[in-house]
Amino acid sequence: MKLRIICMQCFQDQGHPSNQVHTVEIQDDNIYSLTCDHGHKTRTVLQQQKFEILFDLGAMALLDGYHREAVTSFAASLERFYEFYIRVITIKFKIEKDKFDKAWSHIAAQSERQLGAYIFTYLLDHPTSETPIIDNEKPELVGTSKSKTKTWKDFRNAVVHKGYIPSSSETLAYGDMVYNHIYYLINELKHNSSEFIGKATVEYMTSVPPVSQSMAISTLISLIGDNQPVRLQDALKILQGEHGTWVSTPITRLLD
Repeated sequence: MKLRIICMQCFQDQGHPSNQVHTVEIQDDNIYSLTCDHGHKTRTVLQQQKFEILFDLGAMALLDGYHREAVTSFAASLERFYEFYIRVITIKFKIEKDKFDKAWSHIAAQSERQLGAYIFTYLLDHPTSETPIIDNEKPELVGTSKSKTKTWKDFRNAVVHKGYIPSSSETLAYGDMVYNHIYYLINELKHNSSEFIGKATVEYMTSVPPVSQSMAISTLISLIGDNQPVRLQDALKILQGEHGTWVSTPITRLLD
């Protein structure tokens, strides 16, 4: 998967965006080093959280017909969103990053414990509400009764651990569950904890090694976007127009 990056030093020197666009592969650390044709060396950090990137990777895999890869990316996106959710709420409760990191290290390799951490973190912030989870929920599958439909947890485990090959309709239906679940929680965070979303984002941006510029891209699941499509199927139509280069107009800025 590719990103397109422009050199902001060229932008500053020329007074307008450079026609030169550099294509780079997605990196796990979200940091991209390049040297433009004018010799400017830049290190660019992508502002999007990992769960936003992972969900788009899953959506692209679905569009390309790689259904197992789509499901694993959707599942990974949900796990990383739970981690982000926990961090936002722990910031709200004034827990320092080093304390959070130390606690997280004990469950970083165990997804079930991470789910448990999310469940109790949500309860801490919503003491009179039940924690929303989708592990035991089932989508509507055409031609399949509810009794024969797998829960999200069983479906995910069948794909990830048992080699199950899902159909496109199954992948879309379960992906839609994840899509709406994450957006439900994002909208809750925006309503109740928007200040702390911002603080978590700043914390992430300041935790990366020194870089010269940052870049934001549009993603199907977005912390900053509004009026998102209600269904994943509709969101995929938007992505389909950008598929291949991923972003048509990257938004880049120099860091102070």
